[in-house]
Amino acid sequence: MPIQVILVPAGAEYQAVMRGLKAVPHAPPVVAVPAGPVAFRAFLESWEDNSRFATQEILLMGLGGSLSPQHSVGDAILLEQVWDAAEGDSSKGYQCDRILTDELAQHLGAPVGKGVTCDRVITTVNEKRQLGDRYQADVVDMESAVLLEAMPQAKVAVLRVISDDCSHDLPDISGAIGPDGSLRADTLARSFLKRPIAALKFISGSIQALKALEQVTLLLFQQ
Repeated sequence: MPIQVILVPAGAEYQAVMRGLKAVPHAPPVVAVPAGPVAFRAFLESWEDNSRFATQEILLMGLGGSLSPQHSVGDAILLEQVWDAAEGDSSKGYQCDRILTDELAQHLGAPVGKGVTCDRVITTVNEKRQLGDRYQADVVDMESAVLLEAMPQAKVAVLRVISDDCSHDLPDISGAIGPDGSLRADTLARSFLKRPIAALKFISGSIQALKALEQVTLLLFQQ
């Protein structure tokens, strides 16, 4: 697979990708990046390998939220276009590399769709419906548009595994990721205590999605 480097949010997502690559010889390097647009942009600006991969094939992997009933927890999807909703009223869209995206989608038997990048976790069904309708998007995440804007000459593909569907509210975890991309455990715990049933569903979906991310990684790079 013509991937020169894999970028994946630090923490559980990075660990899942590394487990998937454990049995893969000659796997591309994997770089753990901070979650969220502000921290991720700052990372890319200071990334010492930025120039090395500026025109190379980059795969951004991780979890995402579904904005469409067609995509359920555990489903993998490649993104062909990503809208930037993290800059307020911005409606700028960015194109992923079509050839690389189609090659990965064909290899995995996964669908190709559109994404939208936000500056926080989208937690309510209503917000997801509005985002999906406005941008005609399938998936919401917090990093993809940032990478496409910051490295316009790179051949970027984006692979997301769905961790939460569009038919259930999440606990209000929108403030659980700090500006530096770190997870605020105390904020997360408080939000879970306020909505225990929603929290259990969110945790269950995350576990299922992380397992799927591990399996997709292995499938993508095994010979």
